[in-house]
Amino acid sequence: MRAFTVYQPYAYAIVAGLKGYETRPRRTNIRGRVAVHAGKQKITLDSMRVVVVPGEGKKLHYGAVLGTVEIVDCVPVEEVVDSLTPKEKVLGDYSPGRWAWVLKNPVMFDTPIPARGRQGWWNWEG
Repeated sequence: MRAFTVYQPYAYAIVAGLKGYETRPRRTNIRGRVAVHAGKQKITLDSMRVVVVPGEGKKLHYGAVLGTVEIVDCVPVEEVVDSLTPKEKVLGDYSPGRWAWVLKNPVMFDTPIPARGRQGWWNWEG
């Protein structure tokens, strides 16, 4: 299965259904179900654009595949930015010229699966 790596808490926000778009500098032609990996690197609070708090009994995991999501489209951020709530806007970089991967049907695993991530797209044997 194809996979991509995201910093926490954004990886959690994707599989929890809180983040409907993943913004990137390049478009993707990949469609369908993909794995969402939380990178090992912990970003400092002052560099976070938003703090996402996991639900009761949950915690942020690092260096693991947290779940899956379907990529159903990829559009210029300019097509979606005006329809976003303020909370949604802080969960991505909607600067002009970037791309929004449209995410649907997230699935969060009961137990994250440890995995070594990579930059860009990579294959996960989960």
